[in-house]
Amino acid sequence: MTTDAEKSIAFAEPRHVADLSDCFFYHTMTLPGFGEVRGHWDLRGRFDDYVGHVDVKGKSVIDVGTATGFLSFEAERNGAREVVSFDMAHARQQNFLPFKDKLHYRDAAAWAEKHNVEVEQWKNAYWLSHRLLNSRAKVFYGDIYDLPIALGQFDVAMVGSVLEHLSDPVTALASIARLVRETIVIVTPLIDSEERIARFEGSADRPENDFTWWTYSAALYRTIFKMLGFTLDRITSAQYCYHYLDRLETRYTLVAVRTSNSNVNG
Repeated sequence: MTTDAEKSIAFAEPRHVADLSDCFFYHTMTLPGFGEVRGHWDLRGRFDDYVGHVDVKGKSVIDVGTATGFLSFEAERNGAREVVSFDMAHARQQNFLPFKDKLHYRDAAAWAEKHNVEVEQWKNAYWLSHRLLNSRAKVFYGDIYDLPIALGQFDVAMVGSVLEHLSDPVTALASIARLVRETIVIVTPLIDSEERIARFEGSADRPENDFTWWTYSAALYRTIFKMLGFTLDRITSAQYCYHYLDRLETRYTLVAVRTSNSNVNG
């Protein structure tokens, strides 16, 4: 049955994608008919670790920054009642660091059109995986800084390796939190400090690293969550296979739960 809220939301129409050459895989996937398809990150067999052992069985889940969709499909496999996969509508919604000689800075519109070709390939990889894995997840493309209330309320939000790539992580997290009634899971690098600090990750002599903006401290996340009506319940860490550079990298998982007296839409 389609709810009134769903009627007001333009979920994406599924794409029929059959050719790997039309795809860009952020996640390494095992797909029927193709076997292992390598991406940047291999999280296979690590879903529970990655989401901080949050139980999604019977839950409604929004996967923010879904990319190839690994977390969405694993949430389904682990019994999620409903999954919505979210990603940007167009590359113009993504900000890279402002290096003066780069196209992104010199001509943002031209850069966005060029980069959007790759973004569409990410979406193709998602839809190919979605079909082959018989997923029922819905997809919404939009603006992470302004997620519509009409998407509804979710028990769990998964935000995997997203916030560090945004120029304004606080506004994005606030946008996400409005849609969550129980638990937010964030996977990110982290400064292990009880000071409320952020580290700017850009360096003027490293223009190749133009896509990572900030690393926040645990104390800063704790404060932001409290502002939004959540309590930072726990932080775990693990190493994951980064196929892109053929190495293991440590990521932290932060699990925040809504406080019982919080008004979700207040």
